[in-house]
Amino acid sequence: MIRPLVAFVAILAALAQAYRNELVLQDPREIGEVVRSPRPHTYLKASDLPENFDWRNVNGRSYVTTDLNQHIPVYCGSCWAHSAMSSIADRIKIMTNGTREIIPSIQALINCGTAGSCNGGDSNAANRWVYNNGIPDVTCQQYQAKNMECTEMNTCMNCEPNKPCYPIKNYPVIRVSEYGGATGDDEVMAEIYARGPVSCYLDATCLEDYTGGIADYEECGLATNHAIQIAGWGVAEDGTKYWIGRNSWGTYWGEKGWFKIVRGGKWHIRTCYWAVPDISDY
Repeated sequence: MIRPLVAFVAILAALAQAYRNELVLQDPREIGEVVRSPRPHTYLKASDLPENFDWRNVNGRSYVTTDLNQHIPVYCGSCWAHSAMSSIADRIKIMTNGTREIIPSIQALINCGTAGSCNGGDSNAANRWVYNNGIPDVTCQQYQAKNMECTEMNTCMNCEPNKPCYPIKNYPVIRVSEYGGATGDDEVMAEIYARGPVSCYLDATCLEDYTGGIADYEECGLATNHAIQIAGWGVAEDGTKYWIGRNSWGTYWGEKGWFKIVRGGKWHIRTCYWAVPDISDY
């Protein structure tokens, strides 16, 4: 009896690992939106958009920032922060015509934000927090993949030889001028095309063993437990429509950290979240 019991416990542990939920969603009515400029879908029709579009290659030039890994140096359920902050970073690069790569500090967001922690969070709430507070870039606070106290030291710091590390009190801050959501394929595609990548939610269990190609999502459930970035779309040679997504599991996963998933299949994109960066401090 011991051996079957051990096997059963192992199965339960594997299921718990597979179905871990990294999203702790807040009431979207309380998060709200700040919309100051026309939403792209109000001036871009679906027929205006190209059949294939990818921010990694626009006229031979990449406008996406470096790929990240939320799971090192230890496991941390911070997908919600990675998808939102990578999208803001990419939008900064787009706004500066590819000349600036400024990455918001995800660790500072975990330490001091009200959008979540390594136990899960909300990408839309992350955008709202940056709108309300601003956020330092990663040169102030490196990612440590753990929940830490919100202090001046854990917001922006420096270290020198043979001296204790100390907080930096004056540093540039990334802000956003507006934030909100886009719902459905047409709205999301217009938002991506006009202003840059967005953060979206899906069931990660279908992606854990993904190595390349177009994921069909057919074996996944309808629940959501993971946040990713969507940065484009395309149509395969056989006519299959797909989204182009970025994960936060390192470049050794998937297609060097990226993936494709069927567009118009079982996964309906629903609402994805965006923010418009303000880098006047830079």
